Amino acid sequence: MDRLVSCLHFETLPAGHLRGGIYAWRAQTRLFRALTLSAGIMLFYGARAQSLPLTAGMDPDGIHNLILEVNVNGQPTGLLGHFRDVDGRLWVDARELASIGVNTQRLGIPDTAEVSLDVIPDLHYAYDAGRQVLTLDIPDSVRKPYTFDNRSLQATMPASASRGFVLNYDAFAQTTGAQQFALYNDSRYFDPSGVLNNTGIAYLSARGQRYMRYDTSWGHSNPAGPSTIQFGDTISSALAWTRAIRLGGLQWKSDFALRPDLVTFPVPALTGSAVVPSAVELYVNNVHQFTGTVPSGPFVLNTVPGITGAGQASLVTHDALGRLVTTSVPLYVDTRLLAPGLSSYSVEAGFLRRNYGSASFDYDPRPAFSGSLRRGLTDSLTVEGHAEATSGVVNAGAGALLRLGMSGVLNGSLSASSGHLPGTQLGVGYQLIEPAFSINAQTIRSFGSYGDLASRDGAPVAAATDQITIALPFRRQQTLAVNYIGYRLQQGPASKIGSLSYTFNFGTSVSLNLSTYRDFGQHNASGAFVSINFGMDHHTSVNTTAGRQDGLPDYNVDVIRAPDYDGGWGWGVQMGNTGTAPYQQAQLEYLGSIGEITTAAQNVGRRRSASLDASGALVLMDGSVQGSRHVYDGFAMVSTDGFAGIPVLHDNRLIGTTDRSGHLLVPDLNAYESNQISIDSMGLPADARVGLTSLQIVPQAQSGVLAHFEVARYRAASVILQTPDGRPLPPGARVHHVESGKDTIVGYDGMTFIEELRNQNHLVVQNGSLNCTAVFDYRHPVDASLPTIGPLPCGSAQGGVR
Repeated sequence: MDRLVSCLHFETLPAGHLRGGIYAWRAQTRLFRALTLSAGIMLFYGARAQSLPLTAGMDPDGIHNLILEVNVNGQPTGLLGHFRDVDGRLWVDARELASIGVNTQRLGIPDTAEVSLDVIPDLHYAYDAGRQVLTLDIPDSVRKPYTFDNRSLQATMPASASRGFVLNYDAFAQTTGAQQFALYNDSRYFDPSGVLNNTGIAYLSARGQRYMRYDTSWGHSNPAGPSTIQFGDTISSALAWTRAIRLGGLQWKSDFALRPDLVTFPVPALTGSAVVPSAVELYVNNVHQFTGTVPSGPFVLNTVPGITGAGQASLVTHDALGRLVTTSVPLYVDTRLLAPGLSSYSVEAGFLRRNYGSASFDYDPRPAFSGSLRRGLTDSLTVEGHAEATSGVVNAGAGALLRLGMSGVLNGSLSASSGHLPGTQLGVGYQLIEPAFSINAQTIRSFGSYGDLASRDGAPVAAATDQITIALPFRRQQTLAVNYIGYRLQQGPASKIGSLSYTFNFGTSVSLNLSTYRDFGQHNASGAFVSINFGMDHHTSVNTTAGRQDGLPDYNVDVIRAPDYDGGWGWGVQMGNTGTAPYQQAQLEYLGSIGEITTAAQNVGRRRSASLDASGALVLMDGSVQGSRHVYDGFAMVSTDGFAGIPVLHDNRLIGTTDRSGHLLVPDLNAYESNQISIDSMGLPADARVGLTSLQIVPQAQSGVLAHFEVARYRAASVILQTPDGRPLPPGARVHHVESGKDTIVGYDGMTFIEELRNQNHLVVQNGSLNCTAVFDYRHPVDASLPTIGPLPCGSAQGGVR
């Protein structure tokens, strides 16, 4: 042992060379080196040991391989690192260094490189040979920050769709001298490949019948894009400085609604540093937003603040003494901007739709094209582009949104048209949202005969459009708003309307609003109003408005009690005077699980009328037709394999019970999001067996998913077996059910429990010298109970006893 110890050499470096801290360990005996290195490699690197260039602690050139426990800034990491001691200097693989927490990417160290700890700026280390511990002192400037990203939601299953058909309807009948009847329909067929949709309205009256078609289209969505492609009638996407158009043809566009977990606007990265592992809390404008835990060292918190505009973010951590440390940073959020590298696009090609709402098939024969593109270049800059063309008109332009730090967002655009409508259009805008005030200003000017696709179809572009809104929120829920809108066509009168409003909320139940407006382009075009709204219990509200408009009195009083979401009755009464025409109205409505019925009576002047409206939906799916309220988006059809009366819950809220066919429609599901659908197994009969009682449903947009709960009859019974002389079979005897192939044993008093029974059943019993059979019939009990059969005599193996 003395000889072994004498082979160990310790070396202390000067204090100024803390770079290596301090100790260098040298083992000169081959036995000591082999034991140390082999144990470390076998335990922590396994097969990697075979790829190391050295198989002993030291090669002939004086290089030592070390497996060391790593501490960072005095805190144990629980990590073991592989280092090489070359003449008293420690070397490490770049990937190993990154796993410890050093930001190798920022230092420009390739992943395949091996680097000396001595050359890393501001990094110091101390090697404790006796404890085999390496302590690193790493400044935050070279540490890899711990990133805590709470923007992404929990991963959901891919969206799916079953096959089915939905018919939303709204039937309206009215008496105004002559009876009139109208039936609106929104019908769609859906399957995993997409949705085929058609909308229209049928009119029936004494003067004749006609059907007005609105839109017909087929669409398919791809969440991985995320994008949607649609054939048929569609509406083009528009930027703030362009106009949307209706056309029939093809549209391909990005669709961020397919990815609810995707944050499309720039999110501020909040940075901080924790001396010790600590809890971190985030407050935005003194409202708690997030709580989490971070290790010691720098960290980055990517979170979506619950504000729009300017705000103050505060990060709260703890120092080494446990004291709270608060760091506040300003931030500005504008959801109109796109995150860096994110693009939004829309491309349309087809034929312009004309006379929409008055003609079912009126399309311009000349083909048209439209395309828009937006892309986030940086956190502060988003650029836009747009182009459209048809016979005789070509239009193209570009725009941008620029965030001015904490001073708001500036936007601008420039576009030009050529052909039959040559000209240019210039737009400039500015928006600033502060806790104490907000301002939104926008102006668009067109020059020459500037035109676009809509103007080619008879809707000219305005020569000037101006808008400015200033809002001043006060304490105690008060808001003062000033608004101005100016609009002027290239030929025609101009409108210049200014308004002023003041809102005061008394708690959450009473609000007061004072407003006035004036059209500076017309004589005596002005008005002033005061309104008070009272929110009462049981979904009842009272609303009153009084004022003058264009020199004539105007007032309105209404009391409304809306039906509960779960269903029930609602009512409303209203009276007022608009100019010289007094009116009164009363209505009664009932909201049920399969639709809504509303009846109303109205008196305007001396003209009286009555109306009846019935709305709802019919869903055909899984061989069942279900009635429902309007089905706007995703839904689920629950199937319990024919079991009726089973309670169904959506996110732990009771929706209803299955009908006689074992079906129930669950409407109002969030498309492309996970929705929990479950059944209450306590509602199943005693002889029913169910596998899963809860399913996660992710429907596609405007489609349904079959939520199938496999429920089967539990055909089982307790069987009492006896010997031919009437004694119970002994406990522990083996029982084999021939039909199911399953085995069980006899319990006390000769009782055994048999599952998966058939109409006729054979049991084979063996216990030592005992070898007998029993045969019995099974009929499912009407009351769904688990019966007891027997006692049955167990006869000889050659024949059973029934």
